Amino acid sequence: MSRVPRSWPERIACVAAFAIAASSCFRGNLPPLELYRLSLPDTSLLQTPVAMPGAPLFAGSIAIAPYEAPGVYGNRNVVYRIGDTQYGTYPSREWALPVSNMLGMITEGVLRRAPLSTGEALYDPPSYHSHELVWRGVVRELEEVDRGRNVFASVRLEVRLVRAIDDSLLWTGIARRERSVPHPTMPEIVSTLSSLAAEAVQSLADQAHAALTRSAASAARR
Repeated sequence: MSRVPRSWPERIACVAAFAIAASSCFRGNLPPLELYRLSLPDTSLLQTPVAMPGAPLFAGSIAIAPYEAPGVYGNRNVVYRIGDTQYGTYPSREWALPVSNMLGMITEGVLRRAPLSTGEALYDPPSYHSHELVWRGVVRELEEVDRGRNVFASVRLEVRLVRAIDDSLLWTGIARRERSVPHPTMPEIVSTLSSLAAEAVQSLADQAHAALTRSAASAARR
């Protein structure tokens, strides 16, 4: 007996029913959404000490801009890397806040612990021109790194320090930190990323202080 072809409404109804059933089944197997935050760790948790570079160099205050987070770092999903070239993001593990904001807030905390200027360091103020300097950072690495059986956390930040009045460049630097995570649960990975981010910011602040101190001393001798 020949099969009678179904009408278009019947076909559409069958396809829709199958899609709903498949979606319900798939959704039931998805893991729950996990949200994480980078936060400024206690100084006792940092492996790189918070340095106090002496008297603050600048008379004024620093505005900290949200960090640029290009590519995969601009998404909310937590980034992982396999080896040196294979990147991916977790489908159900996300940042509770944009990476740009969390790094800006960590930077504010670090620069308040070890001031780079006589004035305050303020993240994303209402007016940047009411401050003398602007700290502009870029995320180059912020991820879990899997190398065989070993898991690491890696952070690399690039920063430009500019004058707010004309956006002229005073200094630029880069800092990278990577550390093994012996017990690689996601909370431990995020905690290590937080520590590395704070240490990278501190390193950048120290670099900026040293470089601009040398520049000021050289200018004074002329």
